[in-house]
Amino acid sequence: MMDILTNDQWTTLLAIADAIVPSLPAEALIQATPVYTLTEDYKKTLMEFAADRPSDHPNFKRVLAHDTLPKLYPDTLTDIRSSLNMLNQATTCLILTGAYKPFHTLSAEHRQSIIDSWGNARLSSFRRLYRGFFCLAAFAYVRVSDIAHRAMRHPVRDLNLDDAERYASKHFYRFHMLTESDLRRATFDAVIIGSGCGAGVVAARLSSQGLSVLVIEKGKYYHQEELTFSEDEGLRNLYEGGGVLQTEDGGVNLLAGSTFGGGSTVNWSASMCPQGFVRREWSLKHGAEFYVTRDYEDALRDVCDRMGVSDKHLVHSRANQILLDGSAKIGSTAHTVAQNTGGFSHRCGFCAYGCRFGEKQGSINTWLVDAANNGAKFMDNATVEKVVTSNGAARGVEVKAFEKTVMIPALVVVVAAGALNTPVILMKSGFKNRNIGSHLKLHPVGTLYGIWNDKDFDSFNEAILTTVNTDYENIDGDGHGVKIECVLQQPVPIYSGFPWRGGESYKKGLMKYNNMATYISLARDKGEGRVYPDPVSGQPRISYELSKFDRNSIIAGLIRTAEFCLAENVDEIHISDRRIPPLIPTSEVREKGILSDEFKAWADSVRKYGIDKYTSQIGSAHQMSTCRIGSNPKTSAATPIGDLWECKDVFVADGSALPSASGANPMISIMATAYVIAGNIVKRLQAKKSSARL
Repeated sequence: MMDILTNDQWTTLLAIADAIVPSLPAEALIQATPVYTLTEDYKKTLMEFAADRPSDHPNFKRVLAHDTLPKLYPDTLTDIRSSLNMLNQATTCLILTGAYKPFHTLSAEHRQSIIDSWGNARLSSFRRLYRGFFCLAAFAYVRVSDIAHRAMRHPVRDLNLDDAERYASKHFYRFHMLTESDLRRATFDAVIIGSGCGAGVVAARLSSQGLSVLVIEKGKYYHQEELTFSEDEGLRNLYEGGGVLQTEDGGVNLLAGSTFGGGSTVNWSASMCPQGFVRREWSLKHGAEFYVTRDYEDALRDVCDRMGVSDKHLVHSRANQILLDGSAKIGSTAHTVAQNTGGFSHRCGFCAYGCRFGEKQGSINTWLVDAANNGAKFMDNATVEKVVTSNGAARGVEVKAFEKTVMIPALVVVVAAGALNTPVILMKSGFKNRNIGSHLKLHPVGTLYGIWNDKDFDSFNEAILTTVNTDYENIDGDGHGVKIECVLQQPVPIYSGFPWRGGESYKKGLMKYNNMATYISLARDKGEGRVYPDPVSGQPRISYELSKFDRNSIIAGLIRTAEFCLAENVDEIHISDRRIPPLIPTSEVREKGILSDEFKAWADSVRKYGIDKYTSQIGSAHQMSTCRIGSNPKTSAATPIGDLWECKDVFVADGSALPSASGANPMISIMATAYVIAGNIVKRLQAKKSSARL
């Protein structure tokens, strides 16, 4: 697919990338690295890293040509091509750069200054141009440069892959995926679209009642022996859109699992139950009354018991310990976060690329195994084209599999393909309720980077998220605000958002990777967006604008994060927005903390600039509520028992069913909701089968 761009377009794109991550004199980097790292071997690494640039790596073009550009919205790709064409020609390059020469003929310094000017421009179109090209360059370079990984002191792959106790001594369940001939011989009471948090629970509960179940996953199933992925491979193989999913304006970067086990395969083990104020809202405001009943309490208990959710065996990473200790020092509220790890310690910084050790008790280690043992069947690499209905009843699904489209009959269809894909499947199936695809919640996050220059963090050997600060989780008194958490400390998510202030500054930031703790201010969003099929590709399009309230909540969380980092003697603080200068604590800041004039000025700049969709990074790893359940078809897509208002045999049972944002990592909320809905599906199927026998 190298022909996705012309040769001239590639030339210009590489010239942009080489300006964003340029070759530099080695001495500038050597002088900036923490003293304790300066062994002779590391100096040699820094000399290589100083000279390194994207165009030196053949795989850089591969990532862009195969894994990035084809996954963009068609109109976004058209805009990129048009911009590259303008930069190729002297006359049109003048409009974008002020230089009457093709962009690639300019000096590296001149190219950097132009990119910098785009990022500082008043016009959003220029800032979007900056953000788009920066994301392409940083995302692909960090994925493929082994030299950069060595400079970051971060291994390309987990160093513990074949650990004698954690891997080699264990037996892992192996799922059988149906062949075409298998499928021809099978019949099913229920077809479940998706295999993630909700789908696994439904499959287990239905199959436990003797019902015949088929689970269809569009992603691929990987057995533990195959989970040896680098970050590059993990993003390509396990994530929706290869890990480059964005809202249609490019303002929010999204991570969503797309593999067997769904989000439960790639999440960070954090297991939080929905809080009382959220459950009351879902029950009283949206009419899903079960959220305040014993049924949901029992579901939460059973879900947590099955996955061994516990906080009794946590081993905090240094970043998580900083959150706990720093919060305590400033009188802030912080807690531990339970993990779904079977009651055992789980130290795995690569868990976002599948848990090779089977320690994380996601769906592929619990619910789907239960379903398989109960006789459920499975397909992977199979894309459901639509749900088939007739006379108000489900007939089955049309699936693209085995290089053809096949019809699979079923009495009930459960759509649990995630909050991005579930509404698209339903829209393609002809359902018209206006709430399908609406009310999208993202838990948008802003990012703060704290740097301590005393020793390496080695977060790749530690648990990812074991603590949370809740000071601002209920800013409006109605359950909306932010939680502060540690984030996955892997190079791509970190350096796709780290502020770019020129090539030298960016490379120095990469060198400090292993001295860094990264925190997110995660909003339970009041704002919302929508999902709908792209008219060309048919893939989900995501429309979302951050609301003013959510923006201000995230900013408040970032400032509070800086406060507890200061209490822990941080050396540098960076916010992802490039317009906000880093806070380098002086003696005044060390002495007076948040009362110092310097800190006040810095906090004012955060409030002023905060997070802009084109000069900083807004991220999302949680998508919810696009087919929400409720008591009114005017405000919800499905009834409180989980079936569509338009068809009683089609159920939703994933994050899309949540009435609004959960306000916490949503795995437990989704599973417990699916648990209750699964009980309703069992009753529906038993009634159908009983009626058929009469």
